[in-house]
Amino acid sequence: MSKGLKLFDKVSDGMKVSYNSQPTEDYVRFLNGYDTTNADNTLANLNSWADRASANLQNMGDYTFNVGGDVLEKQRVEDATYQNYLSKILPLYSSAADDLQTRLINQGIGTDSAAYRNAMSTLLAAQNAALNDAAFNAIEAGENAYTTDLNNQIAAGSFANAAQQSYIDQLLSALTNSHSAYDVATDKYLAQNNLAQNQANAQNQSLSHKLNAIKIGADTATKLINGF
Repeated sequence: MSKGLKLFDKVSDGMKVSYNSQPTEDYVRFLNGYDTTNADNTLANLNSWADRASANLQNMGDYTFNVGGDVLEKQRVEDATYQNYLSKILPLYSSAADDLQTRLINQGIGTDSAAYRNAMSTLLAAQNAALNDAAFNAIEAGENAYTTDLNNQIAAGSFANAAQQSYIDQLLSALTNSHSAYDVATDKYLAQNNLAQNQANAQNQSLSHKLNAIKIGADTATKLINGF
C-alpha cells in the first residue's frame, strides 16, 4: 500500500464519528413502563368537573370595568342635610329675633331707630352665616355619600371580578395540572425524533469528515506521485 493510501486510512479512521443512542433508548423504555392510570383517571374526573362547572360562567355576568357613585343619592343626602339644618336654625333665629325686638322696645329703642336697625341687622347677619355653614355642611355630606357609594361599588366590582377570575383559574388548573398518557406519548415522540435528528447529524458530520479525509489523502498521494 502506498504511503498516500496508508495516510488516507489513518486520517479517515481518526475522523470516524459514533453516536450513543443508549440514553435515549433507556428514557423511552422508562416512558413505556410509566404508569399513568392515576393521572389519567384524575384528569378525566377534572375534565368532567370543568365541563360541568364551566356552565356556571353564564351566571356570573360580565366583568366590571367602570363604576360611578350615585348622583341622585348625593343630591338626596345634600337636600336632607340642609333641611335638617334649616329646621333648627330658622326657629332658633326667629325666636332670637322676637326676644331681641322685645328687649329693644323695653329699652325704649324704637323700631325706626338706627340702634334697632343695627341690632336686627347683626342678628340677621349671624343667621345668614349659619345658613351658609349649613349649605357647606350639606354639600360636604352629599360628597361623602357619593364617595361612600363609589367605594362600595368599587369593592363590589373588585370582589365579583376576583371571584370570577378565581373560578376560571380553577377550571384552567383542572385541565393542565396532570401528566396524562398524551403527555407521555408526546415525550416519547420528542425523544425518538431528537434521536433520529442527532443520528442524522452525526452521519452527516461523519460523511463530511470522510470526504475531507479523502481529499487530504488524494492531495497527499498526488504530491508523493509527483515527487513533491
